[in-house]
Amino acid sequence: MKLNKETILSYENFNDLTKNVIELAKEIMPDKVIYVNFLNDDVQLTMQVSKHNTLVNISEGETIDVTNAICNQIDYESGLPLILEDVRNNEFDPGVKKTIENANIGSYLGIPIMHQDGMRFGAICAAHHDASTFDEKDVKLLENIAKLFSYYLVLEHIAYQDVLTKLYNKRFLEQRKEILISDGLFIMLDLDNFKSINDTLGHDVGDSVLKEVAAKLKRLVGNYNNAYAFRLGGDEFLAFLGDNFIDSTIKVILNDLMKELSDWDTDIGDVNLTSSVGAVRVNNNFSNFDDLIKRADNLLYEAKNSGKNTYKY
Repeated sequence: MKLNKETILSYENFNDLTKNVIELAKEIMPDKVIYVNFLNDDVQLTMQVSKHNTLVNISEGETIDVTNAICNQIDYESGLPLILEDVRNNEFDPGVKKTIENANIGSYLGIPIMHQDGMRFGAICAAHHDASTFDEKDVKLLENIAKLFSYYLVLEHIAYQDVLTKLYNKRFLEQRKEILISDGLFIMLDLDNFKSINDTLGHDVGDSVLKEVAAKLKRLVGNYNNAYAFRLGGDEFLAFLGDNFIDSTIKVILNDLMKELSDWDTDIGDVNLTSSVGAVRVNNNFSNFDDLIKRADNLLYEAKNSGKNTYKY
């Protein structure tokens, strides 16, 4: 699943911690502007910026295409900082050059921040409008601050993650209710005959099935910028796809999902394992998350009562 701004801002104390990180970094490099950027595969977002007396033009909340971001030039795989004491003497693509020009950056330091399993979060950055040097000891201190920040991100992510499937859990769902009543498609599902898997084949096979469901939902939500998949508990799952769908597109999505959830890589023997789905197109009709959950749940049970292995939309 794509990491996005909404996920990060749901972390408890994120803004306070980022502010503290910037204040620590500012003590080390008082003559620079210090800021934290978040990057995913699509965009770079500037989360927070220190108070400063430089002429660098960096603003909180600023979003640019990631291909034009100077922070995207950091070698995140190696984990090494990007140190540019005179930015204008370096060769970059035209989009990155334009970003540097617009931000009036003369010197730049980017310390990579990693999330978990090697996933990129972004960077702690220090910049000045003139060419300037970066002391080796100061760079090392900033690297240590970035590591501490990474540890925090990992702990927060674990707190919001289902242990077995690695999908988001109910806690994260509670934190992000307002996201799930924006325009999009709300899909609730559970497995038909899942009890037979555990009873006849054992819980290890049952766990493998649940992991496979999670993998299918991850592929589904990976097609959208604003999308989430959750394990609610047992064999019950939920997915939200944020987009302004028309009915015909929704029916294609649901039909494809039903096919996915009737074809298994896990060896389930003779068990006829299918799924029942309740889906709701979310728009201004829903201002209350609990009403949305109730509506989707009712549709799910309509699907079960009509013979299972189907969806109600």
